[in-house]
Amino acid sequence: MIPERLSPERFAAAVADRLDAIMPRGLSVRAEGTTVSLYDPSCWPASSAAEIMTDDDDRSIVERVETAARSILNATQDVVMESTREQWPRPTGAANAPYPDARIVGERLQMWFGDEAAPALRLEPVDLTELANGAA
Repeated sequence: MIPERLSPERFAAAVADRLDAIMPRGLSVRAEGTTVSLYDPSCWPASSAAEIMTDDDDRSIVERVETAARSILNATQDVVMESTREQWPRPTGAANAPYPDARIVGERLQMWFGDEAAPALRLEPVDLTELANGAA
């Protein structure tokens, strides 16, 4: 079961690790606190959307996680394209870069760019049970 309270810092770090694994050559992604940033070798702050995890509103934890993930992917995509001056990930047969998306399946956060069934780029999933506040 997904914990109701997730650590925004652990969430940012997990998503940053997945993004770092798929970055174009010369770029890297790291999390500092709740902020995910692109390094190229300068630093471009991309997103602090992991803080959505702490919002006290009527959304479920699933809705907050999916919203935060999409926001981080979208912001990172923007700064990668700003840094490289190219579409990223490279679209296949399309003029524009594929849109990022995210969905929770069971206890795992799935993230990708493009169509879910045939994504242009898929990130490794995140096991949300490992991101509980206070987890060791």
